[in-house]
Amino acid sequence: MNTVRLWIKAVRPYAYSASLVPVAIGGLHARAAGGVFSGLRFGVALAAGLLVHTAANLWNDYFDYRSGVDRPGGGEGSGVLVHGEMTPARVFRGAALCAFLGLLAGLWLASQTGWRLAWLFPVGLAGALFYCAGPRSPKHRALGEVWLFLMMGAGMTLGGGMAQTGRFSWGTIAAGVPAGLLMTLLLYTNNLRDLESDRAAGLRTLPMQMPPARARALAGAFLAGAYGLTPLLAAVGQVPPAALLSLLTLPWAVLWYRQVRKGPVEERHVKGIAMLHLGFGLLFAAGLWMGA
Repeated sequence: MNTVRLWIKAVRPYAYSASLVPVAIGGLHARAAGGVFSGLRFGVALAAGLLVHTAANLWNDYFDYRSGVDRPGGGEGSGVLVHGEMTPARVFRGAALCAFLGLLAGLWLASQTGWRLAWLFPVGLAGALFYCAGPRSPKHRALGEVWLFLMMGAGMTLGGGMAQTGRFSWGTIAAGVPAGLLMTLLLYTNNLRDLESDRAAGLRTLPMQMPPARARALAGAFLAGAYGLTPLLAAVGQVPPAALLSLLTLPWAVLWYRQVRKGPVEERHVKGIAMLHLGFGLLFAAGLWMGA
């Protein structure tokens, strides 16, 4: 049981909405658009996204520890390496195993829907690996949020849709943008919290590129984009009107932003935006299901 608890700590499951929500939206958007829907492929796609996300979390811990970003008195990541609860080699092996299993799931999906889907998984795994691997990685170049939005907000949503149809769809990508913005805000909030420790470690993150007041205001812009685009997508028929259920989380979002705008950004705010993303995503996905 101690080993299980340790791995749960290492993979940080509170952020799993960042992979489950886009894959679910992609698959259910395909269903709402009238495509053939397979519950089995939907479940395998969710599992594949979760495995790739887990590999990314573990690689992030590994490379941040090896580069000195996570250290005693600085950032900690999950804490399993900084506190000596796991060895770097063990964490890397765990990431590699998850990546391999995710690739197998992706290859099975491609065998069912067409091999056009197959290219997404190597790209996704490479994106997860190189996101934080060394000083030239996107995370170290203030491009982490852009990378995350492309790899997970757009890429995983597209993957969820292609797991059903086997076809590329700009419409599926568009449907994932509102939740993708909230998912990107999760990383941005994490960077706001770690501003001083990241600066001390020599990192360049997006919040460092602007004055503190503007950096906090940008968090509000992410929220405005997510909640503003949702009714627009419904108005042009890109998503069914039932997807507007996700707007029920708006008061929660306003309360969260007020706290971030006025006070220090803490771990509770990082977990808070993760839960907001999950709530928004579940309601959006439910709306897609109802609108089919």
